[in-house]
Amino acid sequence: MMPPTLAAVSRRALAAFGLLGLIVFNTAPASAETVIALPGAECREVRQALETYVPIAPGFRQLEMPFPENQEQINGSLCRLVAVGTGVHIENEQVRTLTDLQAYMKSALQETGWRETEQTARFAGRSKHGRHVFAVTRNNAICVTTIQVDMVPGATPPKAATEGDTIFLGSLRPFEREWWIAVDCFHF
Repeated sequence: MMPPTLAAVSRRALAAFGLLGLIVFNTAPASAETVIALPGAECREVRQALETYVPIAPGFRQLEMPFPENQEQINGSLCRLVAVGTGVHIENEQVRTLTDLQAYMKSALQETGWRETEQTARFAGRSKHGRHVFAVTRNNAICVTTIQVDMVPGATPPKAATEGDTIFLGSLRPFEREWWIAVDCFHF
């Protein structure tokens, strides 16, 4: 089986970010404002914490990108840290599930002073389709983390992993699961 192409991963990343936008902006108050990306040095500090404390193989790429279009007319830019891989790259003795990975991500950010608050709780979300979202804050900045696991495009799941239209991701082999992790950080 061939690994997904960069274009396929990019399309999935953009789709997942669009879903993040729906989660975030359907719960945010309706007031227009501009946000700015976490400065490069601060973003590198977040990246270093994740690469130090989260036991996964791929490192995080650091990008600055425009804030996506949204109903609340929030504009500006954000710093994105992203890691993509199959279960072969992400899963190990410490990280076996989506919940495990979320715990490591939260712990890594809290280790460097980021905290969950009542304000960040509005970003929290969990789908039955393999996506967890949470946010933390520090010094008037927010980092929203989205972790998503899905079946690798083109993979044929074994019959034991399906029931009707439902695919049980835990029944797939590691190379059949695709992980996407993004941390989007910005100042208000």
